Amino acid sequence: MALARAVETEVLVVGAGPAGSGAALSLARSGVQSLVIDRAHFPRDKVCGDGLPPRAVAALRRVGLEAALRERGYRPVEHCRIVGTGGGHLLTDLAPRDCFPGYSYVVPRRELDHVLVTAARAAGAEVWEGVQGLGLLDGDGAPVVEAVDGAGTTLHLRAQVVIVADGSRGSFSRRVLPKEHLQAGGVAIRLYMEGVHETGALSFFLDRRLLPGYGWVFPGGAAGLPANVGVGMEARALRAGKVGLRSLLRWFVGPGSLAWPYLSRARAVSEPAAFPLQFSYRRGLRRSGRLLFAGDAANLVSPLSGEGVAYALESGEEAARAAVGALRSGDMCRLAAYDRAVRRLLAADYLGAYLLRRALVHPTVNNAVVGLLRRDREMARGGVGILTNTVSPLHLLHPGVWVRMLSPHRVVSMLRNG
Repeated sequence: MALARAVETEVLVVGAGPAGSGAALSLARSGVQSLVIDRAHFPRDKVCGDGLPPRAVAALRRVGLEAALRERGYRPVEHCRIVGTGGGHLLTDLAPRDCFPGYSYVVPRRELDHVLVTAARAAGAEVWEGVQGLGLLDGDGAPVVEAVDGAGTTLHLRAQVVIVADGSRGSFSRRVLPKEHLQAGGVAIRLYMEGVHETGALSFFLDRRLLPGYGWVFPGGAAGLPANVGVGMEARALRAGKVGLRSLLRWFVGPGSLAWPYLSRARAVSEPAAFPLQFSYRRGLRRSGRLLFAGDAANLVSPLSGEGVAYALESGEEAARAAVGALRSGDMCRLAAYDRAVRRLLAADYLGAYLLRRALVHPTVNNAVVGLLRRDREMARGGVGILTNTVSPLHLLHPGVWVRMLSPHRVVSMLRNG
């Protein structure tokens, strides 16, 4: 039997998607040695809705990569559309807030992930493509990851810190995390379509049949690219309805859905592809000893929108920051700073998103919300900000919001006009 090849590094990153490549980029710029492994070869496709909301754009801007998207012809998307269950239609601009720009992008993950992994490599990170993490081996403190390369060679990768960022379907995280942490809370499916009637907006459709999920139509992000069209639902709602995800997608792109006016002349140019959404915010899921879990591998996906790229980039950045602090101090207990940082950044937003999702499942509620937002531009911007993760859902608890929403003239207008 051939001996395993032993390799040592300061930080091992398992997975080269947004969380992993983002972490490696930050580590390299901090002067920390890192090795990134991914079972794929880049560029490669990754099933996703492809939307980059302002929060994700801000994260890319922080590391100087927004310009790379524009150089590749990707153009900002400055508007968002929401169509309520009753057909009420809201179209508003994406207002800039704090450090977040007033626009999104639509970038296929094949392109986005390649930009990120190329930047990490250029900054000094070592990237091994076609290498799959298999599991953890018993070590004397520093974790050792067993992996295998494309030639079948077994690798023993020893690191002071391991950042696990291999996504919701990662073979490595599935072997080292408890199974109950790996249950998908939602599922989504997308396909690419040409001939979509577009108006330059990210469009969300709250069809009754899809609640407590939604359908989407996102325009092609660059000239000549097809639109990304799909549906997402809670897994338990899909099981309760005893309907297949592909059947729902076929219905959504047909004449019975709210999206039909935009899809009536469209044609599919790809096969449908599904992906899980793991958005259960659990304790003990983001750190285990010297292992830090980031992005989808840590269930960091918005429970409201299902978007995960922004959280992936942010968690990768925070994981790198915690690793640098621990390595420079020689105190691995400082890795606990990562858990605290994620909790500070996301815990309140998760709670608010769960509560809001439970309310919007009711057609009467989401119709009323869309109706109210249509009558107030600033409130519309705030509502879209919640959907795109630039405004915390807990902002709705502020008394001033309700005073504005329920002002007599606004309620009377809503009752008169529906």
